[in-house]
Amino acid sequence: MVSRSKGEQLASIEICVPKILKRPEHLLSRSGISPNALKVLYRLHRAGYQAYLVGGAVRDLLRGGRPKDFDIGTNARPQEIKRLFRNSRIIGRRFRLAHVLFQGEIVEVSTFRASPEAPESPEDWEQEKGEDAVDESREPEPVDPYGTPEEDALRRDFTINALFYNIADFSVIDRVGGLEDLEAKIIRTVGEPVSRFEEDPVRMMRALEYAERLGFDLAVETHDAIHQCHELITEAAPARLSYELMETLRSGSSSGILRKWQDFGILGRAFSDIERDDERMWEVLEILDRRIAMGGRFPDATLIGAMFLPRFMEIFTEIDRRADRFSNTELIERTRDFLDEAGASMHLPNHVVHLIRQGLFSMTKLRREPTRGRQVLKLVRQDYFPVAWDFFGLATSAGYFDRSIMRSWSRALDRVRDTSDDGAKQDQNPKSKDDKGEGASRPSRRRRPRRRRKV
Repeated sequence: MVSRSKGEQLASIEICVPKILKRPEHLLSRSGISPNALKVLYRLHRAGYQAYLVGGAVRDLLRGGRPKDFDIGTNARPQEIKRLFRNSRIIGRRFRLAHVLFQGEIVEVSTFRASPEAPESPEDWEQEKGEDAVDESREPEPVDPYGTPEEDALRRDFTINALFYNIADFSVIDRVGGLEDLEAKIIRTVGEPVSRFEEDPVRMMRALEYAERLGFDLAVETHDAIHQCHELITEAAPARLSYELMETLRSGSSSGILRKWQDFGILGRAFSDIERDDERMWEVLEILDRRIAMGGRFPDATLIGAMFLPRFMEIFTEIDRRADRFSNTELIERTRDFLDEAGASMHLPNHVVHLIRQGLFSMTKLRREPTRGRQVLKLVRQDYFPVAWDFFGLATSAGYFDRSIMRSWSRALDRVRDTSDDGAKQDQNPKSKDDKGEGASRPSRRRRPRRRRKV
């Protein structure tokens, strides 16, 4: 496969005459934009800079959806953005950009770029140490990496993600045919797809993710290019692959997205430790997706661990069916064997691997009805219990455990919580003996002074 220079790759992108939808010609409303993102847009505009809402937020708002993130493009340089917003920090190794920090929300502001290089993942971010600090240890930025709004649109991945909303006149600007593709529900790369996938193989994963999550079709040339380039996914940084996997697991569409990755030969090459042929894994992921779609939120350990739950249950069932006594030691060792190796290859933090391992093992203690309150209390106090409880719920829904046992544990947990709440209230409002409170302490008796003997 012949690779081309960045200049040749950008030159291969067909530049369209910009299509501009004025305010009355589109349905994008500022009421759908985060108030914090609007503050950033307006302040940049009033300071004399260009300011656009960019990327997936424009796409989702035009479709009547609710964006989860609001990214902003501007001609202001990173340090200019930082001086304009005190509540901001400069991040990035290869490309500097700004995070404007609000309570419960981060608005990402990036300077228009001309370089088509692959984006960075959060694992590559680093915060600037001072307003004009220079970290000599980090990689230098490309010579003049910044560009114009036109160049910034052309270096984006897909046409539906290259739409800009101009806060100056509330118009939508399309330079790559994204509006037509959005209406036709088509996923198409900006420029020649093989070249774009060579630049950044992770784009193949994202193309399939958008197709599944949005219900869109792949453009024929994009579809064929993924089949042609799927082996390139092994060249992507493991940290970026893990980041894409986590975003997929949080999306509520993980089972469909991962199946598309598998159909195109990407899943096995990107994550060799995932049991792709285990139908029980797909069943657990579907259960997880339904719970997320209903508003459920899960820690990373639960999301990743859900894929390994069937393999763990297979080992557990094998040990449990033996005639001799159940071996906790064997279960722990065999779990460690497959989980630690998978955690290393997927670049999972050690704490996440610890929570998965302990959560899976502790889940087996829930397979029988609780008999002692002390047993319940001891489990609840462990830091990994929320993950174990998530696993137990997924395993029960998948048919590994009896639902009546889970109901018994739910009642026991409710009693423990009620007892804890009563104890906390009593500590906050202690009663004296005169109030006839049963928890009141008895006043100590005064001791008589010892008599001295007469000599």
